[in-house]
Amino acid sequence: MNRLLGSFFGIGFLPGPSGTWASAVTVAIMFAAWRLDCPWWGIAAAAAVATVVGLLAGRDSERHFGSKDPRAFVMDEVAGMLIAGLAAWTPWSSRVWLTLPAAFLWFRVTDILKPPPVRQLEGLPGSWGIMADDVAAGLLSLVLTLASVAVLDGVLPV
Repeated sequence: MNRLLGSFFGIGFLPGPSGTWASAVTVAIMFAAWRLDCPWWGIAAAAAVATVVGLLAGRDSERHFGSKDPRAFVMDEVAGMLIAGLAAWTPWSSRVWLTLPAAFLWFRVTDILKPPPVRQLEGLPGSWGIMADDVAAGLLSLVLTLASVAVLDGVLPV
């Protein structure tokens, strides 16, 4: 069960950049949630659940996946992307088609480059280290997305 949940139902086992695949699927789910009028707190709750599931599934990641932060374990990317994507639910974000791709881009950049303090959080023990850096990258991406969309809203006509 930990492998199934940690890999986000097998997405982590896809060939190529597993974190990018998981983030892209999460964005697609968020687009669907937005179209179904899911409230912001539904996305926030999903982020909290993904974080808790990641913490629990990641406890035995070395045993289940073969390393401390394995490529196939992508629940951390799901949690981080959900946090970053919350930008689309702010009252001043009128264009989800612009906001969610911007959140995706910023999340992947911050998750890959790991600017301080994101990288330092990887050093936390066990599943805390697996999850904390992506949650921090999601929070940083949320701020960067909101700033980017504010700039783009001033440049692009509605």
